[in-house]
Amino acid sequence: MGAVQKGTTSIVLVIALILSGCAWQRIPAAPSYAAPSPLPVRVGVVLDNTQASAYYGPGIVSLWKEMRVFESVTYPYREGDPVDGVLRLTINGGWRGEGAGAGFLIGLTLGLASPAVGPSMTGVHEAAAILSRSAAEVARYSVRVESTVTWGLGANTTEVSSKAEDLQRRRLAVELAQKLEADRAALAKAFAK
Repeated sequence: MGAVQKGTTSIVLVIALILSGCAWQRIPAAPSYAAPSPLPVRVGVVLDNTQASAYYGPGIVSLWKEMRVFESVTYPYREGDPVDGVLRLTINGGWRGEGAGAGFLIGLTLGLASPAVGPSMTGVHEAAAILSRSAAEVARYSVRVESTVTWGLGANTTEVSSKAEDLQRRRLAVELAQKLEADRAALAKAFAK
């Protein structure tokens, strides 16, 4: 009996070693953003009525507050809030996966990803920000973000999903912030107080 028990223990150890070797994750580094100073605009943010807007929008707004993109951000904006302009944010897109395990992971993205199977997934999202003052459009910005993450079969799929969503959210926030910053002079003029 001792030989059988040792053999079983050895098999379990080999399987554990193989699975632990498959626990890797490849998730691109999230971008950072640092503006010299906030844009001189107090904005109220309104999210469009899309599933991706509802899922990513609040996190993007939080990141904009953290990055100090605007003088102030009011979210959710309600008619009559003290702001200089209103920014309507629309996000569309989703995730698609390939290989063993992607179907489960994509299921964790609250239906924003297609059902598939695999150890990699790619998120493709488009975001549009329309900035208005007194109901007149002042500026329009759009970005398209594509991120691919891969993982081993033994990876913690909840962790991979969370990191992938955080990466996509941050990329959308940073790329829109960079477009706004590039238009700083025009925005300052349009919202001159």
